[in-house]
Amino acid sequence: MSLREWLIAIGTLVILAIVIDGLRRMRRARKESMAISSGMGADDLADSPLDDDYNPELPNGGARTVSRDVLEERGYVRSEKPAPRREPKPTRPVVQPAREPAPDEMLDEDAVDDWAVDEPVVDEPAPAKASPRRPQQPAAFSAREEEDIAPDSGWGAAEPDEPASVPEPDPEPPVVTTDVEEDTARRGKTAPRRTNQPLAGANRPEAREVIVINVLARSGSEFKGELLRALFDACGLEHGDMGIYHRHEQTDTTSPVQFSVANAVEPGTFNPEDLDGMKSPGISFFMSLPGPSKPLQAFDFMLETAQTVVRNLGGELKDERRSVMTPQTIEHCRQRIREFERKQRFQKA
Repeated sequence: MSLREWLIAIGTLVILAIVIDGLRRMRRARKESMAISSGMGADDLADSPLDDDYNPELPNGGARTVSRDVLEERGYVRSEKPAPRREPKPTRPVVQPAREPAPDEMLDEDAVDDWAVDEPVVDEPAPAKASPRRPQQPAAFSAREEEDIAPDSGWGAAEPDEPASVPEPDPEPPVVTTDVEEDTARRGKTAPRRTNQPLAGANRPEAREVIVINVLARSGSEFKGELLRALFDACGLEHGDMGIYHRHEQTDTTSPVQFSVANAVEPGTFNPEDLDGMKSPGISFFMSLPGPSKPLQAFDFMLETAQTVVRNLGGELKDERRSVMTPQTIEHCRQRIREFERKQRFQKA
């Protein structure tokens, strides 16, 4: 036999053993209960008078029968006999108590009799007074009838014409000054220019990085040279090397160059003698690196000068590719300057 068959046979024998043991225990418990009953004397009560009426299903072994009359008497069962007719009991007449008069109504006997007999007097409503009749309003006059009425006829005099309000002149717009203009005015007062100085922009080092901002006139218009000259002077720009304008950090032209301005028309130069009669479609601002000692401040000054030209001459701000200069483009220029400074520090180290 295989192992599987042995396991099945053993399991079957175990189950049979459990069933046989259970039956044996049941028979044993029944015999023990019968033996206990015999030991308590239950066999001696064979002639007990309670055996006839004993009912093992009831708690007390039986019940006492009750007649129907007793049940009807106690109200558990409805009687089949007609109930005798009962006479209604006489009721006492209801007497309303007399109302006692109030203390302020206590009078003599005659007054009390009059008070009890007389009916209340109802005041008659007073006749309504006739309202005075209002005079009928005159009908509205037509435009022609109003013209015929004299001013002093009492219907209303013509009001004199009010003096026309004189419009107040518009307040003059506040003068907006940039940091470049304020810096130019401040250094012009504190540091007078010395003689025998080199041309502006002549000491500029070789450029490795160039930041460019273009300002172009709107279509159909041009920048006038005389207006450009006034803006350049106000922002501290000076004509110098390469025939273009430059702005130095100080009035001394030996100081570092912050930025320069060139003409958008070839060859990109400005002639100071012919500048008053010149017209240009645009100008270019550029900053060379290395150059200024504070590159970020120099870029801000160059941007503000370009915005001043746009604000006063109605131009458009463009980047080095002549696309619209957005805040993202401006931030990209600042990032280029920071990156250049980082490389410079790394080379020095």
